[in-house]
Amino acid sequence: MDSIVHSTATLTVIASIAVAIAGFSGVVVALTGKTTDSFGRAERLNLRILLQVSAFALLFSLVPLILHRALPPDLAWRVAMLLYGSVHVVDAGFFALKTRRLRAPSIAQKLAPLAGLIIAVGQLIVGAMAPIGWVEVFYLLVLLWHLGIAGMGFINLTFASRGSRKG
Repeated sequence: MDSIVHSTATLTVIASIAVAIAGFSGVVVALTGKTTDSFGRAERLNLRILLQVSAFALLFSLVPLILHRALPPDLAWRVAMLLYGSVHVVDAGFFALKTRRLRAPSIAQKLAPLAGLIIAVGQLIVGAMAPIGWVEVFYLLVLLWHLGIAGMGFINLTFASRGSRKG
């Protein structure tokens, strides 16, 4: 049995959780009674991050499964990792630009682009040079990392919406 078969359940669960987080975020936004136009710049950025990171987790949890249909398993993992890492580099750059436009970015918002870039470079190095077992494990860890960011964004959105209903 190849490694894609072993990871199918994990990849499917990650995709399901990503969809659930994005879906529940829509419910939370709807329950606030506010339109996204009335959100502040920081709130819009947080919502964008939440939805985008959920989409990344969904998309990249499916990529190895799709590539496995056309490529040998080892190559499918490497191509998936290099593709994911490349998109992650670009995303970290865009996030850094968005964060600069905030009046008073939080420490987390200042550090997030750097953390994203470090992980993305790690993805590219691991995808190109590491033993295949490491590629699969690191791929899954980065997916879980993105899922964790989406979960934290969901919690922030929930608490922000509670605060907007009180005041």
